[in-house]
Formats: sequence, C-alpha cells, structure tokens
Amino acid sequence: MLHKAAAAAVVLTCTLGGLAIGAAPAQAADWGGNGNSANCANPITVASTPIYGSRGRTAGQVIGQLQLRWSWACHGNWSRVMLYGGMYSSPVTIEQRIESEGRSAGASEYGVRTGSSGTSAWTPYVWLANSQSTACAQVWLSSDFDTLNFHTNGARVCA
Repeated sequence: MLHKAAAAAVVLTCTLGGLAIGAAPAQAADWGGNGNSANCANPITVASTPIYGSRGRTAGQVIGQLQLRWSWACHGNWSRVMLYGGMYSSPVTIEQRIESEGRSAGASEYGVRTGSSGTSAWTPYVWLANSQSTACAQVWLSSDFDTLNFHTNGARVCA
C-alpha cells in the first residue's frame, strides 16, 4: 500500500510540475548502462555520422547527427543525437542504443519536438574496462516528418 501511495505522489508531483511550466515534456525511458552521461565531465565526440531524411522536404537532407561520445571522467561511451530545427514540425520518437564490451544501454524519447533551434537526446553511458574497445551507437527516428506517411530514418556509427 505504501508503494501505491508513493507512486501516486510521484505522478501528482510530475503532473503539477508539468502544469507549472505550461508545456508537457517529451516522455523518456532509459535502460542499462552505468549512469547519466550528462554528469560525465569533459566529453568529446569520437565519431559521428549524419542522419538523412528519406521523404518529402527532408528527402536526402541531413536532419541531424548521431554522435558516439566519450568521457575519461566516466571512462565510458554513450550515444547522442543532435536533431536540426526548422525542417519539420511533427513530433519524433528517438530510439538509441550504445554497445561495447558485451554491454549496452539505450534510451527512447517520445513526442520530441525540434522547434526552430533543434534538440538533442542521449543514452546512459557504458563504462569500459578498456578505453580502446570498439563501441557502436545506433539511432532510429520515427515520425511522419511533415509527410503523409509515418516512417523511420536511422544511422549507425562505430569507433
């Protein structure tokens, strides 16, 4: 019974927090990994690749970047997606995955809007025993991208 009451308090707090700022944030779900990569000091991008649109106005256009990130402070890698703004108004589902040394982490964000200035999303970091281990990041972006058809664009990068 205590758990249900605690859960209700969290839902109420989140709901009131959403009302206080006036806009509903995108929903996110992270899994795996060793911690929040936003807390890793002095991150660098070790590899990146463009993400291309495939239909309508975005066909053949670079709509964002998939980055494989590293931090010595966390001794780990993670995936980060940078989506460019002003190209479409439809919300996007961003699904990412990072893999290295037989372990993985991922993140899914729903209802993400890029707005005019763009946005970013990332996975938890995966701690590495060997900083020279190969890591791979992959992303899937699903939306109608202001077309008549819902579809998915993606990219993969390894280093």
